[in-house]
Amino acid sequence: MSPIPAKISTRTSEPLKQRADLSESCLLRRLPGRNRLKADVFIYQVGDNQIAVKDYAPRPWWIRQTVGRFLTARETRAYRASSGTDGLPRFLGRLGRFALATEFVEARTLAEFEDGTVDPALFDALQQTVLALHERGMALADLNHRDILLAATGEVYVIDLATAWVLGNRPGPIRRRLFEQFRSADLFSLARLRARFTGEDRDEVLRMADPRAVRLHRITRRLKWRWDRLRGADRLPPVDDHWR
Repeated sequence: MSPIPAKISTRTSEPLKQRADLSESCLLRRLPGRNRLKADVFIYQVGDNQIAVKDYAPRPWWIRQTVGRFLTARETRAYRASSGTDGLPRFLGRLGRFALATEFVEARTLAEFEDGTVDPALFDALQQTVLALHERGMALADLNHRDILLAATGEVYVIDLATAWVLGNRPGPIRRRLFEQFRSADLFSLARLRARFTGEDRDEVLRMADPRAVRLHRITRRLKWRWDRLRGADRLPPVDDHWR
């Protein structure tokens, strides 16, 4: 493969345009998706840089042509709308219809940490990233512990923007209303994660969240429990009034 590390290390635009730009000889490892609807992630070494390629090509035809194309386009739009925001891996381009590339961040996911063990300062940094995205007109809409990376250097990153909601340049009233709902949901998710992983008082942390998002979460959690019951899952109903 022709070397391209100089382009990746010095440009903030999108140096990668096709999957063919990356040779299999540079492939370090493959991270399979958690289920059939999730993309695989391929990690490449290109010069001094590591690149993460999120790719739906290994999925069955009907998944990559529907979910794959839709989410790849959606995530590409979100990365372009949030370009330059601290706390996101740098976007390196969309690679065809089913894949996109970002810089690879060597870090542990928040899900790998024990409850009550994370420095609150890391959540302060995460909050700044979330608020900066909101200022740019983008809400994550699904902020969870698997999509937050904590690097050994103390940096915090958010990955997986496939469900992010971009407000756009000329949003109508419905799109604005949905954006506000998703923005509130981001702050509520942030409060929940902060309470869980830092050990801070839940009541105190929850005051940072929008009460409307708390009510919405209570409703959706109850609906999810009913859906799980219909599917045969033997689960107790949610009982914690703070988090229902």
